[in-house]
Amino acid sequence: RSFLLRHLAPNAPVVLRGDCAAWPAVEHWGRLSFWSEGPVGRRFVPVEMDYWLDEGFQMMSIREFVCHCKRVEGLATPPAGLSGGGYVAQHAMLEQIPSLAADVLTPDIALCGAEGSLLRQLFFGPKGTVTPLHYDPYENIFCQVVGSKYVRLYAPSEAERLYARCEEDTLRNNSTVEPADLLEGEASGSYNADRYPKLLEAKYLEVVLEPGDVLYLPKGWWHFVKSLSTSISVAFHFN
Repeated sequence: RSFLLRHLAPNAPVVLRGDCAAWPAVEHWGRLSFWSEGPVGRRFVPVEMDYWLDEGFQMMSIREFVCHCKRVEGLATPPAGLSGGGYVAQHAMLEQIPSLAADVLTPDIALCGAEGSLLRQLFFGPKGTVTPLHYDPYENIFCQVVGSKYVRLYAPSEAERLYARCEEDTLRNNSTVEPADLLEGEASGSYNADRYPKLLEAKYLEVVLEPGDVLYLPKGWWHFVKSLSTSISVAFHFN
């Protein structure tokens, strides 16, 4: 009831620290052996080679993909591009591998959708993966399972300052800001009075999610996400 009145109804984000910390996934999925040994590691998954899909996907065994994440973790500079050389993003891995689903408990607050539908998607990638600034047309209960993620949120009221793509664009829910890595752009001084001046005026919230944390990301809120380490997240999407 508190979630419905204070957050879902007014479209207000909230971080629930440790709310999924009791999941078996939080306890087990961070171990390399969990993925590299046994039948799970032999399954194949579609690996996104770049966010805009210009390079498409590459099929890779989970064992190979985990080795890729471990290799990137040891690099001083992550591979070029937004996908860190390979990212399993928005994948129905819990449906593909039912044994993994047993390690994940659906949060009660993800069952508040009036339409009664729920979509579970997994995000698994190395350090440095970036999801550029965009918004989604659905509610999101975002659960951090392994590693850390930086998340920045902009309210829908800030949209005019975020340089959205035109309505005719199939990616109209994305921003045109370059570089798409906001942290990199700020560090390099790429956003200034001459380039994206309105972005500098936009107000935002920011948080670093750690294993066991849950974020309610409301429908229509713009968000930017960057993995600070090898990271696994499970998102529950509903309307």
